[in-house]
Amino acid sequence: MKKILLLVLILLFNCYANVKPNPIPGCKRIMGMPGPEDMAIDRETGILYVSSHERRGKLVDGKLFQLNLNATDEPLASLIETNYPEKFHPHGISLVKLKGKSLLYVISHSNLEDPTHTIEVFQIEKGKLTHIETIRNETLISPNDLQVIPDGRIFVSNDRGEGSMFRSVIDGLFGIKRSRISYFDGKKWKLFENPVTFGNGILYRKIMDKEYLYRAATTPEKIYKYEMIQNGGETELKEVKVFSYDAGPDNLEEDEEGNIYFAAHKSIFRFLKHKDDPNYPSPSQIFVMDKNENTKEIYANDGTEIPSSSTGLKYKNKLYISQVFNPFILVCPLK
Repeated sequence: MKKILLLVLILLFNCYANVKPNPIPGCKRIMGMPGPEDMAIDRETGILYVSSHERRGKLVDGKLFQLNLNATDEPLASLIETNYPEKFHPHGISLVKLKGKSLLYVISHSNLEDPTHTIEVFQIEKGKLTHIETIRNETLISPNDLQVIPDGRIFVSNDRGEGSMFRSVIDGLFGIKRSRISYFDGKKWKLFENPVTFGNGILYRKIMDKEYLYRAATTPEKIYKYEMIQNGGETELKEVKVFSYDAGPDNLEEDEEGNIYFAAHKSIFRFLKHKDDPNYPSPSQIFVMDKNENTKEIYANDGTEIPSSSTGLKYKNKLYISQVFNPFILVCPLK
């Protein structure tokens, strides 16, 4: 029985899975940002904002960094000095122009013993960030990623359902769907009734006169596409397409041309081993879904160049890759 259970775990979490190398020549590291899990780009100014947090060992407060991607020299990571809220442990971020203001929305987790989750809002003005608001709501169960759009609506992907971490492990083992999307329509919050097993990146798109949400599910290695519909005055999600992969997608980022870039995790087992050991390689992959929703891999590495990639973001002719744990991002030239 134990041998059968071990085999199931190995197959479920791709314990020994690796990737076929698909390098991009000329990649360079930009150092100095602990656990740069998520990024957001201001395409008007070329400023890249990075959510940074040491995610190993003793829990310490996180910070935000910025890089000027239009600088004549190689961009350097610059720590953002601002009035950070207490217990600031940043995760997913979203940049939006709202009512003439540039705002950066940042998911923050208090700590594991007191699992309170907030969205911290920073205003960007003349190159400086100022913390202006803390958003709390009971629907923020375990927020992982978010997107805020210019009319003020907020979409948040919870990565698990209510309950303990042990319950979330059981959900993962048996594919139980309990992680839902939190939605703020400008007046009130609600949870959409479209659960997945492990929700991750989220992306809003408007195509013609229809609105869609794309949501990554790291397990079971899928991206779900939903159409937003109105039913009796309430917004609901209608599943219209499911994209399946052989790796678990993470954050979703749209480029200037409407292509969706995303990082993926080939092996959850190796990801967790890397969490415990920074020198243990965990594979990284970057994919792009074009406007016709065809997906191709554009980068893959066994984890020695960059481990546990979490975000792939294209700006002009370069690809920026972030990761969950180690203190750097990777920048690669694109043809």
